[in-house]
Amino acid sequence: MKMFRLCRYAMGIVVMMAAEGLIGEVRAEGPVSAKRSKWTTSRFAGTPDPPAPYVVEPAFPNLTFQNPLVIASAAGTNRLFVGEQGGKVFSFPNERGCKKADLMVDLATRPQRFAALFGLTFHPHFQANRQVFLCYNTKNDSPDGTRVSRFEVSRIEPPVIDLATEKVIITWPSGGHNGGCLAFGPEGYLYISAGDAEVPSPPDPRNTGQNLSDLLSSILRIDVDHDEQGRAYRIPADNPFLKHPGARGEIWAYGFRNPWKMSFDRGRGDLWVGDVGWELWELIDRVERGGNYGWSVVEGRQSVHPDGRRGPTPILAPTYEHPHSEAASITGGYVYRGSRLAELKGVYTYGDFQSGKVWGLKYDGSKVTWQGTLADTPLELVAFGEDQAGEVYLLDYERTRQLHRLVRNPAATETNRTFPRRLSETGLFRSTRDHAPSEGVEPYAINASLWSDHAQAERLIGLPGASRIETGENGGWRLPEGAVLARTVSLEMERGNSASRKRIETQVLHQEGGAWRPYSYVWNEEQTDATLAVAEGLSRSLMIRDAESPGGSRTQQYRVHARSECILCHNPWIEKKTVVFGRQSASPLGFTTSQLNKEVVRHGKPVNQLREFERLGLFAQPLPESLEKVAKLADPYDPSADLNRRARAYLQVNCAHCHQDGAGGSATIWLAHERPLEAMQVVGVKPAQGAFGIADARIIAPGDPSRSTLFYRVAKLGGGRMPRAGSNLVDEQGVAMLGDWIAGMPHPQTTGYPKADSADDLALKGLESRSISSRESLVLALKQLTSSTQGAIALLRVIDRGALKDSVRIEAIKVGSRHSSAEV
Repeated sequence: MKMFRLCRYAMGIVVMMAAEGLIGEVRAEGPVSAKRSKWTTSRFAGTPDPPAPYVVEPAFPNLTFQNPLVIASAAGTNRLFVGEQGGKVFSFPNERGCKKADLMVDLATRPQRFAALFGLTFHPHFQANRQVFLCYNTKNDSPDGTRVSRFEVSRIEPPVIDLATEKVIITWPSGGHNGGCLAFGPEGYLYISAGDAEVPSPPDPRNTGQNLSDLLSSILRIDVDHDEQGRAYRIPADNPFLKHPGARGEIWAYGFRNPWKMSFDRGRGDLWVGDVGWELWELIDRVERGGNYGWSVVEGRQSVHPDGRRGPTPILAPTYEHPHSEAASITGGYVYRGSRLAELKGVYTYGDFQSGKVWGLKYDGSKVTWQGTLADTPLELVAFGEDQAGEVYLLDYERTRQLHRLVRNPAATETNRTFPRRLSETGLFRSTRDHAPSEGVEPYAINASLWSDHAQAERLIGLPGASRIETGENGGWRLPEGAVLARTVSLEMERGNSASRKRIETQVLHQEGGAWRPYSYVWNEEQTDATLAVAEGLSRSLMIRDAESPGGSRTQQYRVHARSECILCHNPWIEKKTVVFGRQSASPLGFTTSQLNKEVVRHGKPVNQLREFERLGLFAQPLPESLEKVAKLADPYDPSADLNRRARAYLQVNCAHCHQDGAGGSATIWLAHERPLEAMQVVGVKPAQGAFGIADARIIAPGDPSRSTLFYRVAKLGGGRMPRAGSNLVDEQGVAMLGDWIAGMPHPQTTGYPKADSADDLALKGLESRSISSRESLVLALKQLTSSTQGAIALLRVIDRGALKDSVRIEAIKVGSRHSSAEV
């Protein structure tokens, strides 16, 4: 269902600054000033929610490492061990005041090729046999480039690893997702995580996720204390696929994308794995013997390759999953069995590399009974570790390069009572009743609006004090700390009557701590003020008078989105991709040159909006002289504008922020307006997320909307519809425009489809044929046309164009709406 995700949760989503709304005039009251007034009334600070129960502190303040990836401990010692990506392994006493770490080995000094260290663990009987196991890469894209080797450790203090004792135990292909975590199970066998050995996109190009004939995308289980059949290990007799035809007997579980860090609960013996997701979900799995965890048929609950080959065991749901509104690169942790934080005993602690969040969950043997945030940290959480006493440590990859530990937060029960709970308390408005902004708060407009079920919006920007926007040549902006962008959404209670418009919510983005924090304020019936919505969001049923609806009215569902839903699109790992003056930008979606570079009316005169902002002193640097020549997004709903520019603008504001690297659209397509059409991976490309019964389907079939799944998804409701959330009505005008755009594309000469007539033209001709002489023959012709999904799409196009007589149109709707096929 993810082939063409028209704005993941973003059509009408909270705080979409590229959103629908006030087009054209932006009016301001008062005299023109050469300098802008300062905004001094902002009341935004902190959040309305209580702080997390824990914070982090350096566990060993004197120790730092270079890109550390793994923490380990060893039985019989009081030392902790840290492995760096570059190949060095250090040991140090588990004492808070420890002054230095001792080098155990540097794999990069081996005469053989070395690329990166991933895993480190000690034999359960280390005290007796002195064995340590390392997982490392020799090079990428090699059939045996990832390996697990056994080494011997000296008995001297501090201990060192003898490179000459290396014995390669097992190898598998190397690539982008290597896994590489090592852990001994309660029975003494070594467990090894292996990813799909590929880069992030496209998903699973080796088709290995469900393939048991190789070691990839799996958790392996081997006996390293015995050799067998020329191998440096033995396959345990109770491994689940040992006797399965064609399967590698080493596999314990499969269907993982990039199992990044796993651990055994020393109390219950459960195996926990964090599996890094692709575009939508980050996964936590309590791994079962023979378990199939879905990749790449699914990513958590989301379909990826629905028609892909499946493994021999049923796909299991993850134990817990985080949407990309909360996490972007999950890091598996440990079940806490220490004594320092007794209240956490039995809690599985884990985190996210990108956001720095630490979560905990409780599992009763069959289900999760509790899950919650433990800490918000500034760390790049690349690994967790456990000492011999069961205390858990957090490893930071690059920001501090230290080991940290959780400590209780003394401010955990405090609530920010000063955070504005009403819109009138925010300092944005001098009058909420009149929607009149405070001094120093400026209105603005955009070029291209997204579809949000007929909603319109008014936008404001507030820069605190004398702060200003930094600009970049690529169209990105860096807004200052404390900046606020506000968007008030309104709906006509009577379609076509602008006087009936009511404010529904005001959506706010507040820049604090380098991130945009979203809030929504819901307007009261009197239209005098708005109240802060709960973090979980809410839904409203609105009665709309509509002459085109049965009985003259309809109920419209409106979603005030949860704050986590806002961050599905306004997330830091997407919005910080724009580079401004060599730094990452914190510019929110839609606040760009191509959107803001337009003519507006100020004080009764047409002016360029960005030049007006420059005149007011909003920018820290002068804007380029060639500003007016910079490409502007077209208005998708302006019939006088170029059709191609309209369609590309529509895809830009509705889709592109998901359909890009690292965002939420799981189809490997790129829909940004600046990308050339041939580089979007949509024209003539077969859909990877389902064809919906369309014969010879393409994401975009040039000249033929009826074979284009892009068109199909935006033209329908129900399963497979795009957007998947945030909109409950089809954008008829936008659909028609996209259909015309596709229909106007030249046919490639190899398709064999007619060149002169599009599919909907043929449908129209068929319904107007002289052979249709009665209602019976008309129904027969309509049934023939709706015998396929593409025929139904062609019929829909003809109906929407108003090209049929009323009697034929009514009959067509009856036949189509009663069809047994859901796609039709």
